[in-house]
Amino acid sequence: MAIEMKDTAPRLRGAVELKIYKNGVLKEVDHDHNLIVMAGRTKLARLLGGGYAGHIDRIGVGTGSAPAADGDTGLTGAVYIPVSSAEYSAGKVRFNFTIGTDQANGLAIRELGLFFGDGTIFSRRVRKSVIGKENDIQITGYWEIYL
Repeated sequence: MAIEMKDTAPRLRGAVELKIYKNGVLKEVDHDHNLIVMAGRTKLARLLGGGYAGHIDRIGVGTGSAPAADGDTGLTGAVYIPVSSAEYSAGKVRFNFTIGTDQANGLAIRELGLFFGDGTIFSRRVRKSVIGKENDIQITGYWEIYL
């Protein structure tokens, strides 16, 4: 008699939270899920198997409006922002970031991405509305990946 084994682990998933400030006043809190794309899952597999020694170290913001798709490889008109810190807890990693008043100005931010140091995208999220980024706008947030 053959024993059938099933993996019951849930698929990788994540979420992004943004706090949007205008002139230092909180104007919007946005929390939504993201899509972990094939390029990200492939890079993660290489990391686990010893074929990659890098890590996630930046987020990107861009102007693209196409829905997130498994084959995504980047953002449109991307501006990259370093991750300021990473936090770990049981089954989760959180990447904290701040887009300062001097960063990405003039950009109509519609999409966000989480990136490895070599530029490979891990996950992508597209907003329902645009953030018109100017020098009076600061965005703080985090990107969580649930393992």
